[in-house]
Amino acid sequence: EAFAEELITLMEDPQTVVFFGDEVGFEGDPRPRHRWVQRGSSPTQGYHGGHVRQNVIGAINPSDGQLVSLLVPQSDTEVFQAFLDTMAKEVPPIHGEVWLVLDNASWHKSKALNWHHIRVKFLPPYSPDFNPIERLWQHLKRDYLAGFVTRHGGELNEKVFQSIRALLKEPDVLKSVCNPYSE
Repeated sequence: EAFAEELITLMEDPQTVVFFGDEVGFEGDPRPRHRWVQRGSSPTQGYHGGHVRQNVIGAINPSDGQLVSLLVPQSDTEVFQAFLDTMAKEVPPIHGEVWLVLDNASWHKSKALNWHHIRVKFLPPYSPDFNPIERLWQHLKRDYLAGFVTRHGGELNEKVFQSIRALLKEPDVLKSVCNPYSE
């Protein structure tokens, strides 16, 4: 409750801009989550002979729909620093303090990180429900990448890139997906 109250106070402050960040992986051959199988048998899943994955680091401001994102090979301190550098350029401190709410991944807590003008607030452990970008990742997987299967990393990269690019053109969709209080 205390964290929720702090978060609400931050988000209601007109001198503060709050972004919520996280990483996600998109699979080229996603596994079905729910299936009907005969009782007592094990479900089987075909294998394409390779594993194709595209990772994305992103941060969303649910109040205005601004999304900052990078397609990345993996998540680590060096890659996260590249994301912070990008975010610092795209979200200048013009309107006051810029906050980034993150989970407790080890690369988010490296002492070597240069946060620029961005202030960080860490989520309580095991609380992804406080992070609106989780809803954005689910929206992308459900509405943009559902049924998309490929064996080629370049094709997956392009599909994810085009999906995010399409969403960037629709800030109202971003707001409605990520802001539970939007109308």
